[in-house]
Amino acid sequence: DVLAGIETEFKIGAPFNGIVRYYYRIVGLCNGVLCLSDDLFVSKNLLVLWNPMIGRSITLPMSSLENLGNYMLVCGFGYAIKTRDYKVVRMAYARGDGGYLVPPKVEVYAVSSGIWKEFDGFIPDNGVIEYFWTQAVVCGKVHWTAYKITGEERRVENLIMVFDLNDEIFQELSLPEILVNEPPTNLTAAECRESLAVYQYNTRIWSSSCSIWVMKQYGDTESWSMEYNVALNHQQLDHQRFGMILGFHNDTEILLTEISGMLTSYNPETQEKLHLNILGTRYSFYFGTYKESLALLDKGELLPPLYLSSDGTDDNEDEENNADKMEPKRNELMVHFLKHQEVIALLRARNI
Repeated sequence: DVLAGIETEFKIGAPFNGIVRYYYRIVGLCNGVLCLSDDLFVSKNLLVLWNPMIGRSITLPMSSLENLGNYMLVCGFGYAIKTRDYKVVRMAYARGDGGYLVPPKVEVYAVSSGIWKEFDGFIPDNGVIEYFWTQAVVCGKVHWTAYKITGEERRVENLIMVFDLNDEIFQELSLPEILVNEPPTNLTAAECRESLAVYQYNTRIWSSSCSIWVMKQYGDTESWSMEYNVALNHQQLDHQRFGMILGFHNDTEILLTEISGMLTSYNPETQEKLHLNILGTRYSFYFGTYKESLALLDKGELLPPLYLSSDGTDDNEDEENNADKMEPKRNELMVHFLKHQEVIALLRARNI
């Protein structure tokens, strides 16, 4: 029973102000701490580490990368087991005449030091499209799907780019041969039952199918296996189109969003689906396992409590704020479409 694993919904405050507090992006989740970014609609390049259980947060300081001008940021977040430290890695791709330049500038933030440190190690000449692609943390390493340009014909080759949080080094992993020359925008890294996975959409906007590839043995690129192919616009599914795959709820159920914004559990073997009565927007959901912790207890600042009325709404919330909350929902698809068109234009400019 899928619903048996879902507890009562509850509302918590967020460490942002203005419209961003209604629609921010979760970069990652690890050991009770979330890494949040304001880059979905109105970006000031703010990154916040937040422990919602104890209501404490750290707003990461600005860095030298802010002076690069027109650039695209790629962020990763996780926990370094060896040093027992939360870390954020940030890559800045400066924009040139023919697209974003490689390699990027890289810096690493550690909670223990409280500062950004410029990364002076080897940086692969790989491109990453952050607005669409998510990170996957497996075995203490951050993973992104990435691409590189090879040969005189400037062919695209997709791969997995890895940042080891413990040793602070970049690595690369090969993808299945069938994915190497796919359009880069169709692939995204994921974590599937504690294994590295890749979601392969047939197209990024209005996708009709998604194949789920899983690396059975971490580090063994011969162990990639296509586990599922999910029909996102199946005619038997009440004529509802699925939007995107969030992850696996258990061994058989996949959590997805519908175009309507409804969160749905789907069994790819029986093709049965169940609405979970949780409504958002297509791209507003994040799926992860949250474990309570006291991390950040002696760090950052304590957020003010969120006072709720008996019906679960904020007593201080007025009609103007409600209008603010609706704005991202109205604009989400348009913004995502425009971002997609921009990325496609940049890739074509580089003959990808």
